[in-house]
Amino acid sequence: MTPQTLRDLLTKYQNGEATDDERMQVEAWYDTLDGEEEPALSASDKRAFIGQYWQQLAPQIAQTPTIRRMPMAFYRVAAAAVVLLCAGLGWYFLLNRSAQSGSDKMAAQSGQSQLIDKTNESGKPLQVALSDGSTITLQSGGRVQYPARFAGNRREVHLVGEAFFEVAKNPESPFLVYANGMVTKVLGTSFTIVAHAGKPTAEVVVRTGRVAVYRQTDNQTTTSDVVLKPNEKATFFRADSRIVKSLADHPVVLRPEAIKTHFVFDDTPIARVFRELDDVYGVNISFDEQALVNCTLTANLAHQSLQAQLDMICLSIGATYQTNGTHIRISGRGCL
Repeated sequence: MTPQTLRDLLTKYQNGEATDDERMQVEAWYDTLDGEEEPALSASDKRAFIGQYWQQLAPQIAQTPTIRRMPMAFYRVAAAAVVLLCAGLGWYFLLNRSAQSGSDKMAAQSGQSQLIDKTNESGKPLQVALSDGSTITLQSGGRVQYPARFAGNRREVHLVGEAFFEVAKNPESPFLVYANGMVTKVLGTSFTIVAHAGKPTAEVVVRTGRVAVYRQTDNQTTTSDVVLKPNEKATFFRADSRIVKSLADHPVVLRPEAIKTHFVFDDTPIARVFRELDDVYGVNISFDEQALVNCTLTANLAHQSLQAQLDMICLSIGATYQTNGTHIRISGRGCL
């Protein structure tokens, strides 16, 4: 007899609603109760005892949870559901992990190809550091575009305006600057590019090392047109895609220590003076050594531009000079 059945029978018995058969079941249940052997009771006394016992037992029966045994089919279905759930969760985490991995990979690729666009609106030179250790000094109004991180075997930068580049050496990854239809290619050097938007020309001036200057085509760069050395300049004319090589407008001293030890001359043969200028600036100065053999110079040429130095030298020996491309030619009748 289940607790719920017993509860129903006792309720009917207590209320006088039980049938003869149900009363017999209740009394039979009474006879099975554990305890000490009791004297025989009359029917009225037995009814009273059961009523009293019911008052004590009813709350316990009400609080006793009903336990139902599930059929075996239920457990088989539940087991199958668990298997499917586990499989589904496995696929979910696998796909989610794959998706996450793909997202991470795309993010990494995006980081490599993401372009940084920077314009100098400060009114003074702006220092820009690149991921490879190279630096760009961007002049006011200039604009550069470059990847957040260089990838592959090319380091590419786009420039509008004027900037000075100091490129970290990496023979495995050439550094390319695209500016106003001109491409400057280096492995590691320093140079200045002037390429203002809308201007008919663009320029490259090399400070150290060597650079190659190309014409930029629609799809690729052509073979190198010009190779520049320090204090040399390439001018690109957009109208006819022509590149002209010349001496820098303001050649700089390539060996700063020379300022202290050179440029001070005391009755020095002019041939030696020109050779020292050639060495310090890295320029090609030619002259008729035989014609100028008797010429000497006493002067302090320190802290002056190359142009000012040549002017003073030529004035003192009665000569002139002419620049043709990257070559300087000295002419004069000589000294007595």
